[in-house]
Amino acid sequence: MKSLTEDLQYITNKVNIKRFNNKKVLLIGSNGFLGQWFADFFDHNTIEYLKYDVTDGRDICTPLDDIGRYDFVVNCAGVASPEKYMKNPMSPLDVSYIGTKNVLEYCLKHDIESVLLFSSSEVYGTPPPSAIPTSEDFTGTIPTMSNRSCYDIGKQVLETLVYTYHSQNQVRAKMVRPFNMYGPYMGLTDGRVLSNWMRNYLKEEKISIYGNGLQTRTFCYAADGISMMLGVLLDGRDGEVYNVGNSSPELNIVELATHFYSALESPPQYEVQEYPNSYPSDEPTRRCPDIQKVIETTQIQPSIPLHIGIRKMYEYYKQ
Repeated sequence: MKSLTEDLQYITNKVNIKRFNNKKVLLIGSNGFLGQWFADFFDHNTIEYLKYDVTDGRDICTPLDDIGRYDFVVNCAGVASPEKYMKNPMSPLDVSYIGTKNVLEYCLKHDIESVLLFSSSEVYGTPPPSAIPTSEDFTGTIPTMSNRSCYDIGKQVLETLVYTYHSQNQVRAKMVRPFNMYGPYMGLTDGRVLSNWMRNYLKEEKISIYGNGLQTRTFCYAADGISMMLGVLLDGRDGEVYNVGNSSPELNIVELATHFYSALESPPQYEVQEYPNSYPSDEPTRRCPDIQKVIETTQIQPSIPLHIGIRKMYEYYKQ
């Protein structure tokens, strides 16, 4: 698709592609939303890489043996869909602890040049107004016993594992906390707001807004997010974590619905309803990142406006 090819070249222009010369990448979780973007980027630039995914019979909840050494590791494996982890809450816990430990053991054994692991903005909980936009040094509070805890606490455990392996064994690991990525390859049934809405729109249905619609978010188009993440892989400081996302505009979900329909040049059609049983009701009320650290470290920042990203997402799924 022309739009995807343009996006991949956009990423290539932002990243120091020469750093991948004569290097090999182990891509874990290659069939997920972000994993498919990384795979396309490596294909677009003819970078040698191995897909390591459960659909190929490879599970990071077992030791990573007999695959040889790779220079870089990108671990996208995770269960980010609320509908999926509500059905099987042990899955994100296993992937976050057992899976991450196996990846870090592999990196320790093979003295990997750099490994990128994925935490989440969910570790911040709901910051107070004084901590919005939220920087990496803010310590969030999240419940240990709620229908989101399996995902949120799992990501905290991942971060502690990375900190420990770096401080004790000098594993060259970096982490990112993504803030509401969206775009092509999102599963249209994964329970995230823009993918849900795109599915409804394509079926000519009203979109649904859960709760009172006043919870706020910022959104980052995947090509911008992948660019910053690759920058962290190449230039991030070992043992540290980076927010990746957009710092503006911060919109409540009713405002987001208006932007969504405006981007698609259609009159708004939405309904506000209670949270369904398949979706966790105790979601954070505000989410907005401070991204100065990742910009200063990588010299990369997002530039694709929300209305253009939504349009790109629509064109992809329409085709």
